[in-house]
Formats: sequence, structure tokens, C-alpha cells
Amino acid sequence: MERRSFLKSSLLLGAASMAWSKAPVFAAERPMPDAHKAGKLKGKVCAQLYCLLKTNQSKSIEVLKQLSEIGFDGVELMGTFTGNMTTQEYKAYIKSLNLKVVSSHNLSTEKDFAWAQEMGIPHTDIRPDMGDGSYDVIMKACDAMNEAGKLRAKYGIKAVLHNHSQEFRWVDGKEGGDRIYDMLIKNTDPQYVGFELDTGWCAFSGADPIEFVKKYPGRFPVIHAKEAARVAYCDDELEHFPADVLMMGAPTPNNPKRATEGHLADITLFTKEQANVLYWGRHWNVKMGNGIIDWKALSDALEAQGIEAYICEREYFDYDGGEGDPYTCAKQDCEFLNSL
Repeated sequence: MERRSFLKSSLLLGAASMAWSKAPVFAAERPMPDAHKAGKLKGKVCAQLYCLLKTNQSKSIEVLKQLSEIGFDGVELMGTFTGNMTTQEYKAYIKSLNLKVVSSHNLSTEKDFAWAQEMGIPHTDIRPDMGDGSYDVIMKACDAMNEAGKLRAKYGIKAVLHNHSQEFRWVDGKEGGDRIYDMLIKNTDPQYVGFELDTGWCAFSGADPIEFVKKYPGRFPVIHAKEAARVAYCDDELEHFPADVLMMGAPTPNNPKRATEGHLADITLFTKEQANVLYWGRHWNVKMGNGIIDWKALSDALEAQGIEAYICEREYFDYDGGEGDPYTCAKQDCEFLNSL
């Protein structure tokens, strides 16, 4: 599907579902803060490898060096990939780049947790099944999160829930009640379970990330720092893998029909056509500071509750000035956070 067709489809769907367009806007577009006043987030500005790698782990070693050159303080890894280095060699390599490891995604077995313990990784993500969003299903998800947290705690790791959009739907579909995210926070043990708030998906879903941070202080040891240009037009836009993508086939590791050049080549689970639709579907993820999130208010709230890391994660690179280049976008996001 071409970009024009995808955007037209999104707008048509939006006209049929105006509930999302009525969601609140959190901040007007604002200029970049004065870089001379930088310093509040010093030592905490990090990046997820995914922002440059997408699903292609083979470039991890090169990307770590690039993130160090940009000026990031730390990284969030993807799984246990070490580029054929031993764990200790990999750990030493990252340290030589003046980077700290603040977390890793995709750790799921005790063997993974033992590796993370050796690496000194303090956090890893959990993503329980939230099914239909009903009260009973969410309570089971909370139980599963607590158990997952207890298991990881044996290895010195804090489990953190990484959200997309479904966590901000209403429990049992009852608008105005609790959001699923509220229920997950209220019914999990702070000793074992934290939350890696993805600010972009939160805002895109029509919720206010600042409100959650203030409402539940201490539950957010790390966040995914991501901008949103607007609130979703409709439910299908909120799906992590939109229906348009999945109708073309299921994700396949190292898909033989994937793109072979450009930044779409790093989206290895999908065909070139699927990757194009998926990529353009994330055009709401704009340059930090040019969207609806009030970053000063959000960072003030996070600093007040003791956040450890702001982890940049870019999903779209073609905004004005990004020029389709992941490195350029990561650099601009790093500079923005350091200027707060």
C-alpha cells in the first residue's frame, strides 16, 4: 500500500470514529528549549537499540558505537545478542563506549535472567496477555505480572511493563471508569513490578502521561521517551500491527520478501510491502518537542518521583529535518532531552 492510500484509509476510518478526535490535547507546539539551560536529565538520556536497529539484531555492535557517538548516556538492549563476544567481553565493550545498560527487552527465561544478572542489567520488560480487556482477564494479567516480577527478582532484575495502546482502553469497555493501565498499576506489587511508560503510545491513545506519573509516583523507574503529533483517529490506528499489515500475512523471522535497502531493510519480520504500511502508520511519532506532550511538565513529574532513565525510541524518521535517517532522528531526540 502506498503512503497516500494508507493516509486516506486512516482519514476515512477517523471520520467513522470521532471519539478519538475529541480526546484532550496536552500541549501546543513549542520551540526547542534553550540548550544553555541543559542539565536536569544529565546521565539519564538513553536509547533503545531498536530505534536504529528495528528488528535487525545483526547490527547491534555497530549501533552501540553510533549511540555513544551521538552522546547517549546508556542503552536498552534487545535480548541476549552479543555479536559473538562473551558476556564479559560484551559488557566491557559497552563500558568502553561510556554507555550504561539500563534495561533489556525480550528476556523471558531463567537462562536469560542469569545472563542479565552477569551483565548487571537492572530492568526487563514484561507483556502479559490482556485479552478482551475485561476485569477478570486483567486481574489474571496482574497475577501473572506479580509472579513474573518475583521470578526476575531472584536475579536482581525489576520487571517493567512496556505498553503500547491497549493498556489505555477502558476496563470492560466502560468509558470514564478505570483504564486498563490504572488497574494494572493498582493490582501489582511495587516491590516486583514497575512500568516503562511509552509516552508516545500513551498520548496517541488519548491519555495523558503526566497524569499517570503524578497519580502513581514511584512506579516508573524508566520510560520510553517518544513524541506523538496527535491522538489516533480510530481504533485500527491504535493496533501495534494494523489490520492492513496482518491481512498481508503473519510476521516471519527474516522474511525472504523483506526490503533489502534503506531503513525498511531493518524491519526483517515483514515483507517490503508490509514494512512500508507499518512504517507510514507510525507517522504520528514526530520529532520530540513538536507534538502534544508537555516535556517540561512530564520531566518535572518524573524527576520528582526518582526516574532512572529516559529511553528514546523512534519509530518514524521522515518528519521535517529527519530525512528518513534513524541516526539523525536519534541525535535530535538526544539533544532535545539534554536541553530540558
